[in-house]
Amino acid sequence: MADDLRRTPHLRDWVQTLLLGAGIGAGVWQFVFKEIWAPAAAPINVTTEVAVKRAGFRNTSEQTAGAQLEAIEVAVTAKNPSARDVWLLPTCWSANGVTVVAAPQDGDWTNRVTTQINDRRRTAEGLSYRWGNLITVAAGDVFPDDGVIHPNESITTSFVFYVPQRVYDVLYIRVQLPTTPIANSADIVWTVTPEGGCEARAYRTKKAGERGEEITDFLAAFRDPTLQFQTAVSTRELSLWQSNPPPAAGEPSAGPSPSR
Repeated sequence: MADDLRRTPHLRDWVQTLLLGAGIGAGVWQFVFKEIWAPAAAPINVTTEVAVKRAGFRNTSEQTAGAQLEAIEVAVTAKNPSARDVWLLPTCWSANGVTVVAAPQDGDWTNRVTTQINDRRRTAEGLSYRWGNLITVAAGDVFPDDGVIHPNESITTSFVFYVPQRVYDVLYIRVQLPTTPIANSADIVWTVTPEGGCEARAYRTKKAGERGEEITDFLAAFRDPTLQFQTAVSTRELSLWQSNPPPAAGEPSAGPSPSR
């Protein structure tokens, strides 16, 4: 009985020590999980907002089609809602001018549009019209001065480009923002094509900063914890039609166009 009484305080001390150690261990685990492992494993998802508007005409005595220029303003906002830094790789925006062609009505257009939808191609056809060829009319870097977007941070830019008046019916704007949460893990090489706008080739980056193998499986590159590469793509269309367009040479003026 005396031995049991002597053991009781020691047993109580051991139990308290174990409970204290378990509490400390749980606290350390919670800190490591919440502050280190969970943020490192959390997916990134840069959101973008793109606004496009007409910004005015240049006054000139030239009245021939294409001689006068019209200004187009584009504003882009990129936000990082994740808990991790997101690194912006080289970015690109492009604008394609499109002509709308009147097409004879036929019952087969729905089959053609159905095929475009199922092939995940852009639908540009209706009962009485279709899009002509896309022609790249402008392109550039979206965020040339920004390399990283911190958690819950937004960055914004705007730029103006110019198109000839009364030449295109629609402008198709495409903004591409490749990102990765792993610094110096990937690189992008852009090519601006006459019809396709900005076309990208992505590469892994070696430790010495050299360009490594080309990335062709983008789903695998997104799932790879050492890369997590993805691209945020936003598109907009802007009609260039006006209620009172500028008159062609020799035509009387129809009065001022309403503000848009």
